[in-house]
Amino acid sequence: MLDDVMPAAEDDLEWARAKYGAERDKRAGRRGRTAYRTPDTGIAIDLADTYIPRIERAARDEQVGALVIGAGFAGVIAAIEMRRCGVGPIRILDTAGDFGGVWYWNRYPGAQCDVESYIYLPYLEETDYIPKEKYSHQPEILAHAQRLGRHFDLYKDALFHTGVTEVRWSDAERWTVRTDRGDTIRSNFVVMAGGGQDQPRLPDLPGLDDFHGRIFHSCRWDYEYTGGDASGNCTGLEGKRVAVVGTGASAVQVVPYIAPSAAHLYVLQRTPVVVGERLNKPTDPAWAATLEPGWQDRRMFNYSTLVLGGQQDEDLVDDGWTHATAELASIYGGDRKESDVSAEAAAEAAERADLRYMAKLRGRIDRVVHKEAAAELLKPWYRYFCKRPTFNDLYLPAFNRDNVELVDVSGAAGLERLTETGFVVDGTEYPVDAIIFASGFASDLSSRKGYEIAGRGGVTLREHWRDGARSLHGSLIHGFPNLFLMGTVHVGLTINYTEMMLRQGRHLARTIELVRERGFGEIEASAQAEDDYVEAIVDAREADVAFHAACTPGYFNNEGMPLKRGKGLTDAVYPGGLFAWVEMVTDWREHQGFAGATLR
Repeated sequence: MLDDVMPAAEDDLEWARAKYGAERDKRAGRRGRTAYRTPDTGIAIDLADTYIPRIERAARDEQVGALVIGAGFAGVIAAIEMRRCGVGPIRILDTAGDFGGVWYWNRYPGAQCDVESYIYLPYLEETDYIPKEKYSHQPEILAHAQRLGRHFDLYKDALFHTGVTEVRWSDAERWTVRTDRGDTIRSNFVVMAGGGQDQPRLPDLPGLDDFHGRIFHSCRWDYEYTGGDASGNCTGLEGKRVAVVGTGASAVQVVPYIAPSAAHLYVLQRTPVVVGERLNKPTDPAWAATLEPGWQDRRMFNYSTLVLGGQQDEDLVDDGWTHATAELASIYGGDRKESDVSAEAAAEAAERADLRYMAKLRGRIDRVVHKEAAAELLKPWYRYFCKRPTFNDLYLPAFNRDNVELVDVSGAAGLERLTETGFVVDGTEYPVDAIIFASGFASDLSSRKGYEIAGRGGVTLREHWRDGARSLHGSLIHGFPNLFLMGTVHVGLTINYTEMMLRQGRHLARTIELVRERGFGEIEASAQAEDDYVEAIVDAREADVAFHAACTPGYFNNEGMPLKRGKGLTDAVYPGGLFAWVEMVTDWREHQGFAGATLR
């Protein structure tokens, strides 16, 4: 476990602020820091599905009760919960060849969920399944998504390898959805459940299209080239020089699994990531035998309460997330008790707690990584929640290998360019045979995957969200009747993504059920209600501006660009946390008569 001893110098808050600021400024000043390529701006990799062959079929022309865009856990949950509320028939669309979403596409070696599987995998009790280990790897997670498809009879509702080309509202026919398979599907309700990792992005580098070696993104792993499978053994990399670009969650997982095979592995790091202990273990059958009905909901509630800063008599999950939030002031809202302590004093106490915890994490690096230069580069110098923390027991030790080299690209030039045979950093060319981009995703709901969502009067969601996201409760949008969102914008957040989706799925399904029970066919957020909700979020989140401005550049703070009252703050989460959001929308739905929404 983490050592409680902190280096004396790091106990000085002013010293730490200066150090954090210097590290932030070094990265904020680099050229091209916000330039990325995504599929709709040109990309140097093939995004085709190589896992399941596309099967030709006749185009559909049909009317359904509800259409779900996305067949990951969010889409599956939405379909299950709407079925339970009598909504149907349902049609599910996805470009993938099966259920799974992000777990269908991300099959790189070592892919694993960083939230405990007993709470992350939904509907475990309904499907009578217990995960094999505390933190499931990708094959088991994908298999569970497929299990849900079979158990809840969703395969008959799904059209896979089917991309949406247009979503358009008509007052006469409601929603019409067209696809790249020639389908025309009319639906009373549409649920946007496409998830947050739709468009892989690559740094927009000079020479990106000139490299003669193999190049791919971690979400489209090229096993034909690397050999091996999700458990590693990538024998195709033997004798090859390989570069991994990025050190986020995907890289942290994949680096230890390819390091033993590559002749030489370069890991290109702009900013080090927080790496906590994982401590994975197989499921204890004796423990599983003691579980009583309702155990998963209780465990979910216990976990989210703790990571949101609340209190529970017992920490049922007992992992890195709950340990961290026990020591730190949560950024998600949580329980904030009345106190005589001033806001300034509370903020300083939280900052000191954060400093102590980060010092423990940096101390762990010194103990684990024996190469002094690598250990120093791997130390994160920022507040804990500036970037999404990771948990892994194999990543840091990988840098003790003689064939693994950490390359610092945090300077002003950064990763300068690619050549036909390699990459250039600080004027030095490094020859490589393959470049693997673990450089994250760009997801813009308003123009997802290149298709337009056109609401009342032909106004597109891209236009409506020109100055930032706008919604009522993160669910309904003015001008877009019967369109429901699922995701992280404007909703109560928790670390367990699937619990968020369960809460949202139950809310939208119950909303549709009540609207229909009252004899209406449409529900739409009013302009005033939408404005009021967004303004309330912005007002509550303005305090976060200073926090994020002090952070190292990343997707949490718009790559280091200052957040403004308009776009940036408007794209924030509901400040009260998940349970406050659930309480709010439940009261709105069950007791307030959909106040602020127009029913027709």
